[in-house]
Amino acid sequence: MDTKAWIALALFLLTILSIARGWLKASTATLLGASTMMLFRIVSGSEVSSHIDSNTVGLLVGMMVVVGILSKTGIFQYIAVKAIKITKGNGTLILLSVSLITALLSAFLDNVTTVLLVSPVVVSLAELIKINPLPLLLCEVIASNIGGTATLIGDPPNMIIGSYAGFSFNDFIIHLSPLVVIVWVCVMAFLCWLYRKDLIADKEATERLKEVNESRLIKDKGLMIRSCIVMAMVLIGFVFHHHIGITASVVALFAAGLLLAMSKLDDGEVIHKEVEWPTIVYFVSLFVLVGGLQENGVILCFAKGLSGFLSGSPMVMMLGILWISGLSCIFVNNVAFAAMFVHVVSEMARTAGMPPEPLYWALAMGCCLGGNGSYLGSAANAVLADFAERGGIPIPFNTFLSVGLKVVFISLTISSLFLLGVYGFSL
Repeated sequence: MDTKAWIALALFLLTILSIARGWLKASTATLLGASTMMLFRIVSGSEVSSHIDSNTVGLLVGMMVVVGILSKTGIFQYIAVKAIKITKGNGTLILLSVSLITALLSAFLDNVTTVLLVSPVVVSLAELIKINPLPLLLCEVIASNIGGTATLIGDPPNMIIGSYAGFSFNDFIIHLSPLVVIVWVCVMAFLCWLYRKDLIADKEATERLKEVNESRLIKDKGLMIRSCIVMAMVLIGFVFHHHIGITASVVALFAAGLLLAMSKLDDGEVIHKEVEWPTIVYFVSLFVLVGGLQENGVILCFAKGLSGFLSGSPMVMMLGILWISGLSCIFVNNVAFAAMFVHVVSEMARTAGMPPEPLYWALAMGCCLGGNGSYLGSAANAVLADFAERGGIPIPFNTFLSVGLKVVFISLTISSLFLLGVYGFSL
């Protein structure tokens, strides 16, 4: 690597350290790191825009507006009270219900969208039964990354891998959904045990809620109906957008514009208050930082070194890709990692003279499940952390990391056994 490559790597590592140690907030740290790269021409000015994933940014802005308008109708409070009545205020059952719904939604929606939809309900649930919302929020986002692993459209790394490898929607369902079910059960069992003392609801609050008529929590029935119609259109659009040749961001932005027009709310106020601009700044800056690593050959150099180290046994290559991608995506955005490493996997398979499919599946598992490690690994994690902080529920980087590392280790261990069981005798 040349001097610019080393500087790019140093800036990236310093940015991560600043976030991890709490020296700077995530959006500030990434903005400072990205702007420093541009100032010293580590990233060329003409290439900056090419590194920014406009689809992710557009998706975030659009869904923030849609969810913000939806929240004004009172529907999230309605769902929260209904859930409490069904589960009788049992904190463990609520955690499992939230995580199951989140995982199922994430299989058919982008996991960022799912987090934006479910998080307001989770916070309302926690407030009503007076329990710490942190365990529910962490379980929610972890479930979103696990559920998103199951399908082609559930997590952005799968879209990249599926497009490159030529995998269909059904291919992902067949090869990854059995693993996802096992991982979800094991991880949720661990989290229920980990947070067993935090999931005890206030009995008096739960009893009082039994007398609440949840239908009265709906503040604007007309707006709720219009919002739900638009939300249904969004869900249909997300499922079929790749068939009609438009991106998920176009679906989200069109829905935002349509709902703003239908709601007759002050559009300036909605856009100002409901769009979480620090999150947008974080993602744009992170894309530039990772772009600096790509542009200066840091990621490629890293990938080539791993390729040489793992070459030989197909089984070692497969498990090596799983663990390296899983551990790397704790600190590197899993979309950027998948975009670069998919080429390395193809070359490794060609060199070893083996079918590439098992390596692609290992990469998908590692990128998606490894994203549960920290804020930096998955877009959904960063969105959740910012949402929680705006709601007065800060989630320190080290707190997320301490839980995330355990979840990643459990997930990758199960994935290793799964891969050995499926491909152990055929490689």
